[in-house]
Amino acid sequence: MVDADDLEQLAKLLTDKRQLAEQYYKRACQLVGQAQATPLAAMLRWAGDTATELGNRAAIVRAAEKGGDPFGALSTFGLTTAVGTISGDDKIRLRKDLKKVISDNAASTPEQRVQAIRKFFGKLTAAERSWLAIEQPDVVGRLDGAPATVRYAANRLLIERALTHEQKDLAALKATDPKNPQVTLLEKRVARMTEFLQPRVTGDGRSVPRQFLLFDPADDGKVAEVFGDLAKAEHVAVMVPGITNRLDNYDSIANDAVALLKDRDSGRELPESAVITWLGYDTPEFGDSVLPAKAEAGAPALHSFRAGLEAAKGAKFALFAHSYGTLLSSKALQEGTPFDSVVFMGSPGLGPTIKSAADLKLRPGTQVFAMRAPGDWVSYTEAHGRDPADMADIRRLATGRSSGHSEYYTPKNTGLDNLQTILTGDGCVQTFMGSPKLDDEQFGAANVRVLVKELQSRVPQWKAGELATAFEPIIKGVMNGSTDIPTLMALTTKTLADSGLGGYFAPQDIAQIVGKSLTEAGADQR
Repeated sequence: MVDADDLEQLAKLLTDKRQLAEQYYKRACQLVGQAQATPLAAMLRWAGDTATELGNRAAIVRAAEKGGDPFGALSTFGLTTAVGTISGDDKIRLRKDLKKVISDNAASTPEQRVQAIRKFFGKLTAAERSWLAIEQPDVVGRLDGAPATVRYAANRLLIERALTHEQKDLAALKATDPKNPQVTLLEKRVARMTEFLQPRVTGDGRSVPRQFLLFDPADDGKVAEVFGDLAKAEHVAVMVPGITNRLDNYDSIANDAVALLKDRDSGRELPESAVITWLGYDTPEFGDSVLPAKAEAGAPALHSFRAGLEAAKGAKFALFAHSYGTLLSSKALQEGTPFDSVVFMGSPGLGPTIKSAADLKLRPGTQVFAMRAPGDWVSYTEAHGRDPADMADIRRLATGRSSGHSEYYTPKNTGLDNLQTILTGDGCVQTFMGSPKLDDEQFGAANVRVLVKELQSRVPQWKAGELATAFEPIIKGVMNGSTDIPTLMALTTKTLADSGLGGYFAPQDIAQIVGKSLTEAGADQR
């Protein structure tokens, strides 16, 4: 078996001997002339080329031990594969210097940290950047401020390794427990990662590699993907999704990005534009979506990610946030994350203290829009505050034939047309022309808000997620008109008992809570 240490030692030995031989060559040229010393020059070239080749092979062996195709990842994005020229001492230095620049700037602002990382990579040779991408892909792949192509290569290598690992897990689970629910989940995750390694076909028929600025398969998974040529883009959209988005169902987000980038008429990608999907946080399931914790945890990551983006000089950046992603985006914007335009879609609220766009304290000139499609029950519940679509200083946009919570990117529709107009800055958006009152749009919305508020007030905060999960079907039933009062009381009693939350309620509480949801709904009209 080939040993990487042996290859590196041979390469070092040849390099050392070549340096000695070079001194003899120079002396020979002085004594007998360059023509007579030509054979020695050929030997010098051979020694240098062979040392480089041995170094490259050592790098291949080391990377192969971890899995993946490191040189394939580099060449996919036009990066040099000549990493064998880097000495052992230089490798030690690179590891140490990278670790130091990260640790020295851990407490800095995202902008300061990104600037330090850019300065670090700017001083490296092409070979050194390539070597770091394949040597420490788990660090470089997610490192905001590192060159995009270097991150693309690092993340491709991570995807290859994760795919191999999960394919083995899937095969083992199928062999021992084929009916395990995890089989279906693993199959979907394997399918997504397999797709990630396959070229994407653009609207004009070009085949391009998929480009990832973040890939982390741990838990539900984190992904950030670039659609289009980010380096040349003059218009960039960052999409932030909401609840229940994970690695296994990432294809849905990717399809929305493709739709956003595709010209309505020609089917080609919008010129000078790029779209980025940012699934860079642990998105909540329905239950824990009633808590702000995951938005608070994810906001700094979005701020750092935005700071690390580099596009064409003077490029405009738009933030398209959906569902729970609007709450996270609100918190990131309040931290000072810069965007030229912002769109909130299907929002459960931007936080209890945000009553207007002015409360976000955005940079002067930032354009703010909102969308609420008919039947989007997430907006009607206002779980995290007032819906931005109802704020006086936010322009509400038409959504066309979209309905419910998940159709804002429907192709060839007014809603998507509006998003593309904001992305490119070409044309005029279409404003929503209906009633400005939220509860004029949805029967039972006010009743649901009071019901949920009363229920949540009687359970500990750490039980709020369980409560929300248990009551999701009831909430939808009230809003679609399929639940009358006796049914609501019976379902509430049964749901509390079945979920183990009944101990927080006395028998008379149920009638009181349902009664309040009816009598106080009028005062809660939006």
